[in-house]
Amino acid sequence: MSHRPPSFLDWFLLFLLAIIWGASFLFIKRSVRIFDPVQMAMWRMVFATAIYLPIAVAFWSKIDWKRWRSLIVVAFCGSAIPNFLFAVAQRHVDSSLAGVLNSLTPLFTLLIGVTFFQMTFTRNKITGVILGLGGAVMLIFFNSKSSVSGNFFFAGLCALATVCYAVNANVVNKWLRNMHPAAIASAAFVLTGWMFVIGLWWSGGWQAVWQHPDGLKGLGYIFYLAALGTVGGSILYFWLLQRTSAIFATSVTYLLPVSAIILGVFDGEIIGAVDLLGTAVILTGLYIARK
Repeated sequence: MSHRPPSFLDWFLLFLLAIIWGASFLFIKRSVRIFDPVQMAMWRMVFATAIYLPIAVAFWSKIDWKRWRSLIVVAFCGSAIPNFLFAVAQRHVDSSLAGVLNSLTPLFTLLIGVTFFQMTFTRNKITGVILGLGGAVMLIFFNSKSSVSGNFFFAGLCALATVCYAVNANVVNKWLRNMHPAAIASAAFVLTGWMFVIGLWWSGGWQAVWQHPDGLKGLGYIFYLAALGTVGGSILYFWLLQRTSAIFATSVTYLLPVSAIILGVFDGEIIGAVDLLGTAVILTGLYIARK
């Protein structure tokens, strides 16, 4: 793990990722109005696989195929499973709430890192984890009383997706740290891409594009999610993880609530007092955990 202070480039990458991934929640919300969650997730993974294939060829010599187990974890925990969970959830919760709950990633990264990856736990980290989880509970249980739509089960799916992201961050930080970021991401999809092609056919995603009047528009939303949210974002994220640490890299989710809420407001979402208070509690917990 890197112990040097984050550089200007590290902070730039962090803010760039926040913008890219913050917009992703908005495009997920729009795409699941057209496709069902399985179709949306499969299209996103198939697009990502198609984009990654030439990248994998270019970086083939830098891929350590002996680490295939870790690479499969990257494909499923870093992309496939969270993509599906957010797609299901965002039929029932707004993009702003999804973005706020995504900020639980660093807290779960700490919990999983300490439990399974020998990460050091301090009093600040304990306090931060408790505060962050408290903020999430506030959003999940009391959100229905505010202006943003949501309920316990579907908000909980967003939280479960962050557990997957946390597993991914710890696996990359421990076992894939010295592999090129583009090699990590592309190799993961080379190993698993065929599954998503079959899944797309099985889910009826091919037909849905032509049967729905906005099918091509929805495909455009998903292409953004795949090209920037999955491919571009993953490569930047793995690069940041290797340059810094799992905790700093997952701190991109400090900024996601802000970008998701701002974009949600522009898309007509209304933010309630509970949303602002819950967000503040989560971000305070994250700040303390990183001190």
